[in-house]
Amino acid sequence: MISDSTSTLSGELFAELPALKTYLSALEHIVPGSVRCEKVQPKKEGDILSVKVPLPDGSTVWVVVDIEAAGDSSSPPPFWRRPSVERMLDAIEENLRGKTPLHQWPGAVKTAWSLVTQHPRRSMSLGEVAVCLKLSAGYLGERFEKVTGSAFRCVLRDERVAIACQYLLTTDLRISEIADKLGGQSLSQFNRNFAAATGYNPRAYRSKYQKGEWSKLQVS
Repeated sequence: MISDSTSTLSGELFAELPALKTYLSALEHIVPGSVRCEKVQPKKEGDILSVKVPLPDGSTVWVVVDIEAAGDSSSPPPFWRRPSVERMLDAIEENLRGKTPLHQWPGAVKTAWSLVTQHPRRSMSLGEVAVCLKLSAGYLGERFEKVTGSAFRCVLRDERVAIACQYLLTTDLRISEIADKLGGQSLSQFNRNFAAATGYNPRAYRSKYQKGEWSKLQVS
């Protein structure tokens, strides 16, 4: 849930710049419980990222993401999500500033984002999504990356890895079984994708963060 401080933005402003509201929802999906808006620049402390956004009424607002606040006590904060958050904040800065800010996400990009974030367990590719939207894969991929800051394949990978992290910490499923549940990936493909996203292989991640070990690491 987006922080209550975001409610200081009026509904009228969101109506005038719906792209901002979509960006906030997308960030909240990536790092739940860590997104807020502030009228003043936040202090640079901890794992806080921010970007300044001009509003239609002439004022400005800071979009703030505190990655350490993401998640809940049952799982470690998704520190490995930092690169995708940084890319989306860069996209916000590029697309919502200047003389012609992005008013709203293009329909095709919004649909592709919804598919990949809501159904990552399915086998899918950019080409297949593009066919459904009656667009070329090249065009959709270019627009998707420009708006979200990340390539379609990276978003799909990260969404699957996020689910894999939950499986690794909350079940006794074998790693090969988890791989099969997430788009039918081969074990070697799954291991490569997981390591590329988190910096750990699945077995090492499970060993390090199971049984609340992350809470001890945060305190130390």
